[in-house]
Amino acid sequence: MTTIPSMPQDSSTDYQNHLQAGNALVAQAQTQATQDFAKARSLWQAAGKEFYLAHKADMNQPEAAFRLAQAWMAEAHALQKEESNNALVMWANAAAQCEMAFDLDPENGRIAMTAASCHYFAGQTDAAKAWQQIGQHLLPDAEQP
Repeated sequence: MTTIPSMPQDSSTDYQNHLQAGNALVAQAQTQATQDFAKARSLWQAAGKEFYLAHKADMNQPEAAFRLAQAWMAEAHALQKEESNNALVMWANAAAQCEMAFDLDPENGRIAMTAASCHYFAGQTDAAKAWQQIGQHLLPDAEQP
């Protein structure tokens, strides 16, 4: 039996294709959000899958890692809106994903502040305060308490 060698995937192309597909789905979700929340949520979930695939294609790119965190934040918000007990878990997952993105871009104060917000909504106030301090350090124009 002869096997045909598989063609190598171009991870850069895969990364870009999935990132662009995810961004397009986010744009659609944003236009649907005020009209049909269920449709917007399904679009956000589909975008999250694309961002996951982009992140998987190139684990060194912080943008896909952060966009995946944002998709998880959208799901956490939806769960919170439904008063689901799973909202806290999803916020914690989003926080962890923000931290992964921050590891790839450790000078990005916006990611740090987003991690702080996710930790806050997950009920993790100590982590939220720590990430807020990191963000404020990196964003000199951020409001100081």
